[in-house]
Amino acid sequence: MVITTARLIGTLALALAVVAVGEFVGAPRLYTDTAQLAAGAIAAWACLLAARGRAGIPRKWRLLAAGGLAVWSSVQLWWVIQDLAGRERATDSSAFDIGAVMLPACMVVGLLAVTRNRPRPVATSPRRDQIALLLDSVLITGSVLALGWSSAFLSGILDWNALAWWAIAYPAADLVVFTMVVLLLTTRPDAPVGRQPLSLVGVGLLGFGMADSLQLLGLGPSWLQSAGHLIGPAFIALGALSPGRSTPLPPDPAALQRDWFHLLLPYVPVLVTGVVLLARTATGHPLTPFQAYLGWLGLGLVVTRQMITILDNTVLLDRVAETQRRLHHQAYHDPLTGLANRALFRERLVLALDANQHHGTPVAVLFADLDDFKLINDTYGHAMGDRVLHAIGDRLRASVRPQDLVARLGGDEFAVVLDQSDTVPLVVPAPRRSAGSVLRQVIGRQRRYVLSAAGIRVSGPSRPGSGRPPAPRSPLRRRTDFPVSSNGGSASAPVPASEPGSGAGPAPGSGPGSGSFSVPGSGAGLVPGSGPGSGSFSVPGSGAGLAPGSGPAPVSASGSVPGCGSGSGSGSDSASGSGTASAPDAGSGFVIAPVRPSAVGGWPWEAEAEGVGQRVLAALREPYLIDGRSVSVGASIGLVVAEPGDQLSADLLLRRADAAMYAVKRRGKGALIRYTGPVHGPNADLPQLLAGALTGGSPAAAGFEVHYQPIVRLDDRATVAVEALARWTDPVAGPVHPDVFVTMAERTGLVSAIDDFVLNQACADAQALAERYGRPIAVHVNVSAGRLGQQGLEDAVDAALARHAMPPARLVIEITETLRIPDLPRAAAMVERLRARGVRVALDDFGSGYNALAQLHGMPVDTVKLDSTLTDVDTAPDRAGALCRSVLTICADLGITVVAEGIETDERAEALSGLGCPLGQGYLFGPPARLADLGRPTPPPNP
Repeated sequence: MVITTARLIGTLALALAVVAVGEFVGAPRLYTDTAQLAAGAIAAWACLLAARGRAGIPRKWRLLAAGGLAVWSSVQLWWVIQDLAGRERATDSSAFDIGAVMLPACMVVGLLAVTRNRPRPVATSPRRDQIALLLDSVLITGSVLALGWSSAFLSGILDWNALAWWAIAYPAADLVVFTMVVLLLTTRPDAPVGRQPLSLVGVGLLGFGMADSLQLLGLGPSWLQSAGHLIGPAFIALGALSPGRSTPLPPDPAALQRDWFHLLLPYVPVLVTGVVLLARTATGHPLTPFQAYLGWLGLGLVVTRQMITILDNTVLLDRVAETQRRLHHQAYHDPLTGLANRALFRERLVLALDANQHHGTPVAVLFADLDDFKLINDTYGHAMGDRVLHAIGDRLRASVRPQDLVARLGGDEFAVVLDQSDTVPLVVPAPRRSAGSVLRQVIGRQRRYVLSAAGIRVSGPSRPGSGRPPAPRSPLRRRTDFPVSSNGGSASAPVPASEPGSGAGPAPGSGPGSGSFSVPGSGAGLVPGSGPGSGSFSVPGSGAGLAPGSGPAPVSASGSVPGCGSGSGSGSDSASGSGTASAPDAGSGFVIAPVRPSAVGGWPWEAEAEGVGQRVLAALREPYLIDGRSVSVGASIGLVVAEPGDQLSADLLLRRADAAMYAVKRRGKGALIRYTGPVHGPNADLPQLLAGALTGGSPAAAGFEVHYQPIVRLDDRATVAVEALARWTDPVAGPVHPDVFVTMAERTGLVSAIDDFVLNQACADAQALAERYGRPIAVHVNVSAGRLGQQGLEDAVDAALARHAMPPARLVIEITETLRIPDLPRAAAMVERLRARGVRVALDDFGSGYNALAQLHGMPVDTVKLDSTLTDVDTAPDRAGALCRSVLTICADLGITVVAEGIETDERAEALSGLGCPLGQGYLFGPPARLADLGRPTPPPNP
């Protein structure tokens, strides 16, 4: 029912007309009681009708209003019965009192239900919001009553001793409900029932309150009281029949903000009332019992309201802190694996390098790239790939030490920061701690800082508040160099110093091997001799030294230590080959430092870092069992170590680890290699070399060249086209596999330089290819899918065709899907423009890339090149044959030419030809080769 202004005026006029008629004809009390009974009954019936077509809260508050009106109407019926019997009204009846206050009580419950599902600040729960609304209404109503009745008592209208408590409850309850409606409209305008129903209900409640107040005070004519009791039910019924808000409003952040008016609204009336009552008391008017009761009640309500506010603020602070922790975690962690992301990795690495430069703390970085992870996505789908990545993250965390940081840098690349610092903090959200624990932590940090500045070492947990034991301190704190000769020659090896008075400890050496021996430090000093074996060392000369805890003793010794045996010397003690060596140091006599054999270097820290890397490598090699499927993923890992005092930046360290990882890729994948410097061969810094080759001048001068592989007709093996392929032989690193440098170029944004170089060279060789084959043939050029939609690709194609006067029909652009197409509609528009020039477009590696069928549907290509996974019809004829046959049928219906890739046997070529595939490519017809080395072409058949 639509509530219009005309209907509102008509309802008001009807109520006043009923009252006027009764007043004009002098109708008895039975007339007004009957009219009020009819108004209440009709209003209750209207609320029930309005509730029938609704559900949830709109239905609930209408039913409650109907119940309240029904009880109020029953009281009016009692009055009618009393009037008909000619009896005097019994206003002190408990049943009458309960019935009279049931309407406002039901309306209170209904209005509280209205606020339950409204949008609210995050700190306010629905229950606390309802309690706050009720308390605010009672506070405001109590203040108004205290002021109003104070004036009434003052003027002698009411006598407190003769006034019944329930008589005050009628208008007070009406005013509480009316105040709730006002607060809902002003401070909570987003209530789900809408403003119109609340406004109409408020007018009706105001009518009830006015009538009850006038009846209590005995003021005004009787018809005005009757009008209030008629207007009240009528407007509540109109509010129930009003449609209200059909759909909830969208969340409005501005509506959740509370201004000062809304925050102070409940307390301003209390403050005004208190000031007035204090002023009256000061002027000789003592408080009445009623005012005293209201004062104590108001004080209790204010305290309760403040407790709710404090609770809301506490919850708000907790939720803000939790939100900050969650946002901080999201900003610094990978959402898929939960590992640190690139931002946190860089921040931690910078802190570790700062400790390395200022305190000599060693740092190492592991850079891991998963081997052939793309096959998992292509074979099982990206959902399976994501689950494998999550499992890889769990294994990486379990393989490193507690103080190490594992990060996912993107895609299938992971990195680990390894350091020995016990002061480098992890940039992760801190757990909740009490104020006392935070204060103790701050005091502890200040204490350690002061003692460290004074040169006093203080050990503590690796992370403040973590409860873990201190991380092993690095032995590389102080170094001294001394000459060491071995069986294989002489070398200089830095030896870390031990703490004074430590007795004995391990120390590294150099030589053909890496063994060691022990020295008990209790008497005269011992110097190891020289001899054969794994890891023997010799310190020539004689002299005096100090063993910890002993006096001076002359030493002149030569002996043998065969790896792990016994030896002799001139001192009073014996030496056994179990793992320690001694050397002189200016500060403490003998220096005892740890020795651990290492495959990557002579320093213990390098061996420890390599050990972590080997654990990671072994963990990643283990198969992953997901949904009953066993999936295997290897990794290529590069290791770089920053020794104490190295002035290295985070970017340089990561780039070196990346270079070492690519060295593993070139050697066959699945291994760990440590970066040893920009040297020739497999450990060369490939990213830096590639960037120099593609940005420093002509790629051809840096070792890039173009090879060609034939594309033939399968029925007669005649060459109809060639594919131009990039090859790179770097002067420093030697030959680099295309999978390595193409992937590297795509990651660094340099792939366009390779594409343009191959495109230009292929157009330049087009005439020579035509002469070699005796007829014009098409040239296929690969282009990264990430370039589709970029204007630079079209400009490069136009420039190459114009520069070499090559007909556009002889150029085929192959879209390689090592990267996802960023914008498929935009890419399709570019394909249309290229085809309008006469250039043909092919979709390369169909069946292995991103959403191949969607791209076939979305891009108007001329040719599809089937990946070898779809052409394996000779070894898996049933499954592969069905897939290949389906793709051939689809392409034939679309008018698309099909080229089968990866053909290496005659059986596969014949099987594909039998399925109707027209063209093929593979090592069976010739490997990629330079133009001058292309095999003798097969002559075309006679027509």
